[in-house]
Amino acid sequence: MKNLFYMLIFGIFAFFSVPAFSAPEAQQICRKVVRNPEVIITFSHGRLKYDTSKNNRSLTRMHINHYGGSVPSGKQVHGLATYNLNTEIIFRVVKSTMANGTVCVYPADIQLNIEMQDPVIYLSNELEIGSCVYEIAMRHEQTHQQINVEAMEYYLPIIQQRFLQAVKENLFMSSTSDINLTLAKESLNEKYLAAINPVLEEMQNEINIEQARLDSIENYDYETALCR
Repeated sequence: MKNLFYMLIFGIFAFFSVPAFSAPEAQQICRKVVRNPEVIITFSHGRLKYDTSKNNRSLTRMHINHYGGSVPSGKQVHGLATYNLNTEIIFRVVKSTMANGTVCVYPADIQLNIEMQDPVIYLSNELEIGSCVYEIAMRHEQTHQQINVEAMEYYLPIIQQRFLQAVKENLFMSSTSDINLTLAKESLNEKYLAAINPVLEEMQNEINIEQARLDSIENYDYETALCR
């Protein structure tokens, strides 16, 4: 499977949101000093690895632990596809203190990294390499991984839109007293995550639905019949 790496760079133009807790005078002053941040959004997919060290019984336990539920009676798990989704927001904030005591805090640059880490296809060591069952199992698990990638490609523009909107709506904090930088970063980070987490959850739900269809009893029976 191909390795994927996307990088999209967006320039944010002036679109300032006014925090409700900030004094109007401080807001107006900060509007003049805040600079538009550079926003970078990246998506990457780790190098796909293959693991043939497990037997059917081990893969069955892994399948149950990873996906929950149970394996239908009389069925054996010959393969498994796994990955870890990691979301990280990295940004640097700047604090400017004006002569009249107004404090402005704003992000200078923001980077959202979304990575499908450690994608692995497990194939049972009880399968004979090159056999029909082996080839079917390989194709089945590759389809699982392809579903993951295609789902991310579909949802990536939605994530971009939600994230950029969140940045636009939270471009600065202003106050007539000091602002704690650590607390400011935590607050901004929470707002950015709150904007994209629902999309990531929706994406994961869609992935689970598509994976369940692929793992349906009907499809297993169909694939088994191909090797009779």
